[in-house]
Amino acid sequence: MSNMRTLHEIAVKYARKQSGMADSLTEEAPILQHVRWKPASHGLWNVAEKLTDIEGPAFVRPDAPLPQLSVSSDLVTTDLSVMGGVLEVPSQRALKFGGPMKYFADKQNYILKKAGMDTERQLVLENWLKAAHSARTLYDAGSPDGGWFLLAVRFDENANVGLYDPDQFASGRLLKIEFPYGGAEHYLHSPQYEGVLGYSVTYRGNFGYQILDPIRTVAAIVNIDENHKPSPAMIDDMLAQVRSQPATTHIFTSPRGKIYGINPHKVDNVHLLNSDKDANTRLEAWAGISIVESHNITEKLDHITVE
Repeated sequence: MSNMRTLHEIAVKYARKQSGMADSLTEEAPILQHVRWKPASHGLWNVAEKLTDIEGPAFVRPDAPLPQLSVSSDLVTTDLSVMGGVLEVPSQRALKFGGPMKYFADKQNYILKKAGMDTERQLVLENWLKAAHSARTLYDAGSPDGGWFLLAVRFDENANVGLYDPDQFASGRLLKIEFPYGGAEHYLHSPQYEGVLGYSVTYRGNFGYQILDPIRTVAAIVNIDENHKPSPAMIDDMLAQVRSQPATTHIFTSPRGKIYGINPHKVDNVHLLNSDKDANTRLEAWAGISIVESHNITEKLDHITVE
C-alpha cells in the first residue's frame, strides 16, 4: 500500500486542529492539490536507497549452478527546507483592527494562499521542469521564441515524491503557528517597522522534494505558442516516457499551454450542428491522464534548447 498522501490527506490525518489550513494552501494552487508526499525517514532529512545496478535471475539447466544475484545501490540524502515566514503588525494598527490575534487571524488565509502559489511555482519550474531538462526528457514543439509547456509528472513513492516531517504536527496544524515573546508587545524587526512596538506571528513547516529517477517520472514538451503545437504522437511519447498511470500521473500546464498545446486536437475534430448550444472544445484528460492547469505558471518561458 502506498504511503503517499496529498496535503489535504496529510492535514486530515495529522492536523486535526486546523485541517482547513491545507485547503487554504492549495485553494489558488490547483497543481499543489495533486502533489503526493510521504514522511521523511529522519524528520528533517530523508535517506533513500537508489538502485544503480541489478543482476537478476536467469534460466539455467536443471543440473547447473544458480547464477549469483547482486544489487548495487547508493544512499541519497535529501534535506528538508522550512516553509514559513514572519508577519508583524504595529501596536496601533493592531488595536484598530480588533487586537493582534484578530488581525493575524484575518490575514492568515491570504498568507497561506500566497505560500501555496509560491510553492507550486517552485515545484513546477525549479524541481520538475529542471529535472526534465537535466534528464533530457524534453520535447520541442518548435517555437523559436519560447512559449508555454506541457509537463508530465508521475508520482512515485521512492523516485519522485514530496517529503514532510511527521513530527511537526504536534500542534495539530499543517504549519506550526507561534507568537514570539509569548504574544506580548515587543520591538519589531522588519525594515518598514524596525524599532516600532508591535506584535508578530511565525509560520513554519518542514517540507522537501526528492527526485531519484527523473528519466522515468518527469518529461515536458516546451516551446509551445500560438503557431507551434505538439503532435498527438509527441504527447503520447511524453506520457510513455514517464510510464504514465492514471492514478499517479498528471499533465500540468498553464491555461494557454492547454489552449494551444492540447485543445487544438479536439477542435480539429469538432463538428457543430444547428441544434448545438455549447461548443465544447476543451479536453480534460489525455489517454486517461488528467490535465491540470494553473494561472501560477501562465507566463511564456524563454526558448529552451532541447538536446
